[in-house]
Amino acid sequence: MTERAAVTDRDSGGRRLLWGVDADAVATLCSMRLEVSATLLRRPADSAAGRFTGHDAVADASLVHRLTAITPEVSLELPGDRVGDPAELVAHAADAGIRIGTVLPDVSARRGRPLPLCHPDTELAGRALVALRRAAGVAVDVRARRLLLRLRNNAPYPGRDEAKRRIDQLADVLAGLRRQLPADVSLVVDYAVDDPYPVRRSRPDWQTALSLAAAAGPGTKVLLDPAPLLDEDPELSITTLRAADRLAGVLLGRGVRIDRPFALFLAMIDAAEGGVLVRGRRCPVPFVVALAPEEEPGIEATLRTVSAVQEAAAKAMLLDRAAWRAAQAADDPHAAIDVLLAAYETEATPLLTAVRAALGVPADPLATYRELCRDTHRAVERQRSLLRAALRLGDAGSAAGSVGRVDSGSAAGRVVMAGAAGVPGAPGVPSTGGAVRWPRGASGLRGVG
Repeated sequence: MTERAAVTDRDSGGRRLLWGVDADAVATLCSMRLEVSATLLRRPADSAAGRFTGHDAVADASLVHRLTAITPEVSLELPGDRVGDPAELVAHAADAGIRIGTVLPDVSARRGRPLPLCHPDTELAGRALVALRRAAGVAVDVRARRLLLRLRNNAPYPGRDEAKRRIDQLADVLAGLRRQLPADVSLVVDYAVDDPYPVRRSRPDWQTALSLAAAAGPGTKVLLDPAPLLDEDPELSITTLRAADRLAGVLLGRGVRIDRPFALFLAMIDAAEGGVLVRGRRCPVPFVVALAPEEEPGIEATLRTVSAVQEAAAKAMLLDRAAWRAAQAADDPHAAIDVLLAAYETEATPLLTAVRAALGVPADPLATYRELCRDTHRAVERQRSLLRAALRLGDAGSAAGSVGRVDSGSAAGRVVMAGAAGVPGAPGVPSTGGAVRWPRGASGLRGVG
């Protein structure tokens, strides 16, 4: 890809500009990290046939990262994403330039039933605990950063005593699990009550998750859904969790839906006010993205999701915070809304173009994907995996066969863009003979200093 030279200048206010836009905003958006789940990538046909593996998730996530440069981690869901040989999966991820970020075991319950981990039936609770400990072992084997427990409490309210017993049992389970995990693997709690009755809303879900994390001990954090609820301020929850060093990430796509751009924009404003997305600073925690309800899983849907989050974050960077805070201080809601709408309605394309140029990725990731490789990349990544396994076993014959298949001239064996200037495989540009990798500087940020 042809690298644009960074053109820096300063505006009338003394702000440093990069390609005509705020350089501090570019640096912050370049530092964003999004974690994509295998759920976003797993197509229905793959799920029905049971074909989707951890290797497929890594291959897909790697391609998304090469096209966006802000998705360096993928999360795996157990038992849906078959892991196979953990060592081989770790090697495959390292070769693909990403890593396993989160392992998400299935600890859900059927609707109307208590969570298995705190079920009154001790035998059922014991089986759930054994499965959870097995998942923790997988997280350690694949060198994941986090083990995430998504606790969806959708059972009818059982009364105060039983509710307290369940929470206490969950706290005991988490404390025991935290002792099992090494210090470099975080235990993350995502707790939510799905109940239309307000009797259980004595405190927000994130506060319950925080109490569970505190009971489990150091190294246990909270995944926050910033969707605003009645009498609840998302900015306050982000600030509180950050101050306690308990914020593991910000979840987008469940309460804050990706297909509602203004709600996503407001969530990014809250993230900025909470210290997660601040102009001129690196983002301290990742954004965990989920699929919009009407979207069909796959790489194209994932790229659309990543682009939507990037656009919302860019518009949050364009907000005139001085004018916004002045309107709030003057208790003028109409002026504050006008400032918000001005930022939301501003075209963010110049800022996004500068960010993607600084990262060394295409200006339009989705269009590039459609032209570049579409569905051929998995075959290439699988052949590379077979090659590594064969070399590890010393099977020279199999390795040579794999090399022949990967480097063959067939369209299925190469991932190239025909006729695209500056991309391997284009006229006048040497082919890499494998998956395209766009050049990046040592820091990953070009022209941003």
